[in-house]
Amino acid sequence: MFKSGIIKEIIYIVLLSMTISLVVNAFHPDGLKWYIPYSPDSSAIKQTSNNGPMPIDVNQAANFHNDPGYVFVDARSEADYRACHIENAVSFPEHSFEQCLDDFMRQNDGQKSLITYCSSSDCPLAAHLAEKLFFLGFENVYHLVGGLDAWQEKGLPVEGSPINLQE
Repeated sequence: MFKSGIIKEIIYIVLLSMTISLVVNAFHPDGLKWYIPYSPDSSAIKQTSNNGPMPIDVNQAANFHNDPGYVFVDARSEADYRACHIENAVSFPEHSFEQCLDDFMRQNDGQKSLITYCSSSDCPLAAHLAEKLFFLGFENVYHLVGGLDAWQEKGLPVEGSPINLQE
């Protein structure tokens, strides 16, 4: 009987402290965010990006294509990059991360926003590269949803031979 009473008290104390913690967190301005609401407004991107790499759709990315504060980063292989890539993008093959890291860091500071991309929405390279770059200190890192395929479908500028999307 004595153990049962202590266990009930412990459970009560734990539940009470969890409840108080959640209420305090909910009303604290710097409390933990449980979710980040999606906003199609491009100005909302910078407000939420410090929580980690964020997806960005092709329309939002196109708005930043000629902005010198943004760098488009191709996460595909060097051969794929040479064949076709987003205009003015830099090559940083995710599979060769360690070999390419020093050169990339010399050419890009942590103040620029990065938009990584790969071939399509089925390709995880851009998201993986975005996570690695974020943890290296780049604060504004995004990965392009739909990749190069989505970019070309919108008729946006590429360098090299455009990939035939009908195949």
